[in-house]
Amino acid sequence: MYSKPELLFYNSSELLEGPCWDSVTERLYFVSIKSSTVFCLDTENGRIVSYPTDGAVGCAVVRDGMLITAEKHGIFRINPETGDKKKICHVYEGNVPRYNDGKLDPKGRLFVGTMGDTERLNGQCGLYRIDGYDRFKKVISGTTISNGLGWSNDGNTMYFIDTPTKQVAKYSYNTETGELSERKVAAVIEDGSPDGMCVDIDDTCFIAHWGGGKVSHWNMKTGERIGEINLPVTNVSSCCIGGRSMDTLFITTAKCADRFETLAGGLFKVKIR
Repeated sequence: MYSKPELLFYNSSELLEGPCWDSVTERLYFVSIKSSTVFCLDTENGRIVSYPTDGAVGCAVVRDGMLITAEKHGIFRINPETGDKKKICHVYEGNVPRYNDGKLDPKGRLFVGTMGDTERLNGQCGLYRIDGYDRFKKVISGTTISNGLGWSNDGNTMYFIDTPTKQVAKYSYNTETGELSERKVAAVIEDGSPDGMCVDIDDTCFIAHWGGGKVSHWNMKTGERIGEINLPVTNVSSCCIGGRSMDTLFITTAKCADRFETLAGGLFKVKIR
């Protein structure tokens, strides 16, 4: 069903996260959070371009050919060709929180969450919708480690992970207004903790298991786990679907504090069809 995971990139990063496929340029973006770097990988020739960020970077997405990054001190818009950079907004005060996972909704709005940087902020963080320059709204409150996001193909359901809850929540979603309603539990992860996630073209979901060494594959309509991909790394942080035929799962990983793993912190790819 799935190919064996293949190492695609490794530079001894402590924490790779947030893979994002740009179907226009056929390039993969991902972040090294603690190294304050966004990477852009040409998967055809292996060429890497890096973009330094202003402190820890939670995510990077591509919108209208521009790179949108959530860095320690703000949300920025970057021209990937020239490096020109402009601040969009900043949703929190102080130096304790940082941005974490973020994605674009079907209308191109950025949703990005927060978490503790130097300490754990139990129930003090949230998920934000960025509506434009200096315009944002907190759409989910009381989170601890805001993580995986995704939308159903019709745009009517949004998935969201607050990692310590061990749950993948789903919300009814209004694509016109960007508003959420009717929270339900779509899946519960017991083997490790749910981290990043993505939605496939058939509306199934892939979920990264932090501390679980795998990515699980779910039918969210039935709540059934339909498969899993085991990685040679304990901390699996996130995943996205890409490739010219949208048949490849790109998977980011992180080092483990209490054990040495040769490939931890690497980027992997798996054929999923």
